[in-house]
Amino acid sequence: MKTRIYLFTGFLDSGKSTFINDTITTTDFCENEKSLLIVSEQGELEYNQEQLESFHCDLVYVTSEDQWTYEYFEELKDKYNPTQVLVELNGMYNVNRFLACSLPDGWQVVQVLTTINAQTFALYIQNMRSLLFQHVVHTDLLIFNRINDSIKKSFLRNNIKAINSQCQIIYEKEDGTVNTLDEDELPFDITNDELEILDHDFGIFCMDALDHPDKYAGKTITMKGKFIGRDKQLEDGFVIGRLAMVCCEEDTSLIGMVCIHSAAKQLIPNEWIQVKGKIELEYDHELGGNVCVLKVDELKVVPPLENEYVTFD
Repeated sequence: MKTRIYLFTGFLDSGKSTFINDTITTTDFCENEKSLLIVSEQGELEYNQEQLESFHCDLVYVTSEDQWTYEYFEELKDKYNPTQVLVELNGMYNVNRFLACSLPDGWQVVQVLTTINAQTFALYIQNMRSLLFQHVVHTDLLIFNRINDSIKKSFLRNNIKAINSQCQIIYEKEDGTVNTLDEDELPFDITNDELEILDHDFGIFCMDALDHPDKYAGKTITMKGKFIGRDKQLEDGFVIGRLAMVCCEEDTSLIGMVCIHSAAKQLIPNEWIQVKGKIELEYDHELGGNVCVLKVDELKVVPPLENEYVTFD
């Protein structure tokens, strides 16, 4: 059985410990698993070892990144035999060094998760950019927490996307509830009649168009995606889409939009295409409301994207 490693990165006071503790104790993450938590930083939250063990999760501490050796991981494997490992990495440790470690057979880093205190992010960008870079460049999921009304989420997003355009970003308010980008913080100017949707904005565009179809009616859209298949209802209808990583590569969902073009019959499943056309609204009886349909004027085959996954931020 393979042992999955989840690496949690972020600076001190970024909320790593709280995030990890909540994941173990308030979700089914550890159900039917033998978990091991490796902690290399003493944060504000102190772990309750007895509580963790009630969730079949053992706890060990390391005091130096020199301990990241093949022999050390082999010792952990022999002693605890975990099916999954959570690693809370010290904010000053070298992320690349950990990722380059030799691991026991079957052990593999499957996801990197990063927490950032949104209220101190500007200081990190100004004074610790190189250290911040190594936290962010490998991350699959990044959580900005403690967001208040004075923080512009587009500033957070743009700085992160400049480092890692593929990572998914979640925004949390100070009370812990999930926030979203405000309409005026969408990564494209919704007031324009023509929108060219950048590759890393595909997800947020499709989701926003699904939630608010009326504001896209009549707009000309250019975007890339895969030909997923023919639409069952519309003549010459087809779906352009991409996979969104919900949790890991084994947990994905399809995000896309219905298009209409006379060449639909000639397209090959999973072929990458670029389309340009105008949005019209069609009533969807299953959803009980209007949906966006792209009437395509221009269609061409394009090379596949290096990373097909999209994000919702």
